Amino acid sequence: MKNDFFSYLDGFNQITIIVPNAINQDNKTFQLEAENFSTDLKVLEIIPIGRETKYLVEVNETIFLNQSYIVVDEFKNRSFLRIGKVVRTEMFEMMYEYDNEDLGVTYSKTKTTFKLWSPVAKEIELELVRKDGSRQFMDLLYQTSGLWQLVVHDDLEGTKYRYRVRVNEHFKTITDPYAISSTANGEYNFVVDPKKFLKFKHPKPEFSGKPVDAIIYEASIRDLTMSPSSKTINKGKFKGLLENHQNEGLDYISLLGITHLQLLPIFDFEGVDELNIAKSYNWGYNPSQYNVVEGSFSTNPEDPYLRINELIELIDFIHQKKMRVSMDVVYNHVYNMKTFPFESLVPGYFFRFDERGIKTSVSGCGNDIASERAMVRNFIIQSIKYWMKTFNISAFRFDLMGLHDLETMNKIDREAKLIDPDVIIYGEGWNMPTTVAENLRSNMSNASLMPNISFFNDRFRELIKGGTFTKFIGYSIGGNVKRSELYYLFTGSSIDSYLFINPNQSINYLECHDNHTFYDRTKILKKDLTEGEIKDYARLGLSFVLLSQGVPFIHAGQSFLRTKKGVENSYKSSDTINAIDWQLKEKHRDLIETVKALISLRKDYKVFRLYTNAAIKNQIRIAEEAKYDKTLHLLLNDLNKTLSLYFKNDYLPELLSPGKGYRLLFDSITRLDDNTVEELFVDKPGAYIFVKE
Repeated sequence: MKNDFFSYLDGFNQITIIVPNAINQDNKTFQLEAENFSTDLKVLEIIPIGRETKYLVEVNETIFLNQSYIVVDEFKNRSFLRIGKVVRTEMFEMMYEYDNEDLGVTYSKTKTTFKLWSPVAKEIELELVRKDGSRQFMDLLYQTSGLWQLVVHDDLEGTKYRYRVRVNEHFKTITDPYAISSTANGEYNFVVDPKKFLKFKHPKPEFSGKPVDAIIYEASIRDLTMSPSSKTINKGKFKGLLENHQNEGLDYISLLGITHLQLLPIFDFEGVDELNIAKSYNWGYNPSQYNVVEGSFSTNPEDPYLRINELIELIDFIHQKKMRVSMDVVYNHVYNMKTFPFESLVPGYFFRFDERGIKTSVSGCGNDIASERAMVRNFIIQSIKYWMKTFNISAFRFDLMGLHDLETMNKIDREAKLIDPDVIIYGEGWNMPTTVAENLRSNMSNASLMPNISFFNDRFRELIKGGTFTKFIGYSIGGNVKRSELYYLFTGSSIDSYLFINPNQSINYLECHDNHTFYDRTKILKKDLTEGEIKDYARLGLSFVLLSQGVPFIHAGQSFLRTKKGVENSYKSSDTINAIDWQLKEKHRDLIETVKALISLRKDYKVFRLYTNAAIKNQIRIAEEAKYDKTLHLLLNDLNKTLSLYFKNDYLPELLSPGKGYRLLFDSITRLDDNTVEELFVDKPGAYIFVKE
């Protein structure tokens, strides 16, 4: 049908009609028509808008959202009634929330049930592609609360499927937003039997559940093995990380002593051809299918089970290596709003719009997911639970978490802890100007309202490393930072004028996949440094991260001065920029040994892992004023021991003499458990620790 004008259902009794001025506007009247139905519409307001006129009209009859309607004027000009703002009304939320966790496909050998949620769809058709290539089309039937369902009494295992959905005038072809298996590049989904997923052989390593006991290491599946310096055969694949190469990959990472390996996105994302990964690179922050494993990491992305089982095998191997797995998730935006299935199923519901009805893009990615809406919240929570139950994920890092609403994040935490009480939830808590009220956003300003969730501490990063977007020289590269500020950061940013309510909330870091690496940023901020000086400063920075109260976070390659050749935002740069050069590991072995020593100290001395403010105040204090302004001297009480800790960020000669009964424990490079040195002359940056029994 040709539309002579346009009409939108903006409320359950409100329609907005836009009529070109080429059509006579005098005393216009409208009717709403459907099969065996007709009713007059009452014009409430007329608003001229340039070459068109807007009519706000009222309908006094019940509108059924899954039925088609036509708006007709007095000249028989016609318009299909499209779905408008009605999906963002409170009434819609109240009427159509579907609570059951059975959307998507439920398989058995005798039948498969297909379920989709769309209160506004007029028709939904299932397309099946059998293993022999034959196609079959069947209609789903509307049930209630927006649910559409079809039961196929047959064994459909391995069958490809997708949907055709009509909400307005035309059909759109979509994949299943709840799917768990896919063909390469997401053309179709597969019906799979979860009983054929591999079983885990190794339990998760023990963990206290206290974030301060975690040491997080961030890495990309692809970056770990793509360098020519890597001996890996299956480069860029899950399988590649199962290969035993003691000087690289998981063998190397596990020897550091970290507790959680955070993997950059492993869900299905756009930007990389899954059948030819050499064509392009992408970090993975382009969500496509949230519950499908990314195919570019699989040795055969066309196989319905392989990507799933290869990831299970990898995570099981990581558990064997005594590390838990943290998953980087991106529920704040999608790669392409127009092709994302929910936008075809319920147009305008899954995303945020401003008061003018224009979609927002606070994420900078073209759209913002509306986590505050009931079915969006349910989708995110059920997705998290799926990854936990199927892949034994132990922690989640939320990209741009500040875009999410508080209720959703707190509910995610509660639901996740029902599966694993020791799960860690953390993310980027930047305060972003989204449509959610400021007091309801999941940002650091509202940390007290999210007591079990941790945040990346950008204040720690800026003051210790230096300015990410400014020329500020951070403490770890010789800059001037007040002792009070250093003490504040060291004590978890939770004492006095606190940022967090306790140190569990502070993710302490200097670098991550975003922005410059420490090495590259240091070369920009202080161009005259030698390689040896950069290493000294890196050692100091890592010491501050690993000894401070809070949750230490290390970026892959940071412990051997990883460089991205000066590229600040390498999200789609080549492997030449992003791949980890394992030759640097041999070059900077001494720095790696320092990191191992620091991690062992953190684990052995509970005073580095205090989880309450009361304990911090009771057990940590600034010692007498250090002789030099750039030295921070702290005293830490650890059970029956006292630690005297010095942070020094310059090359001025200085005698560190904590007093009678102390002996040197850590000389900024190496742990020294059996020596009797009572004082130390130092002339370079680092962390120095003395202990008294």
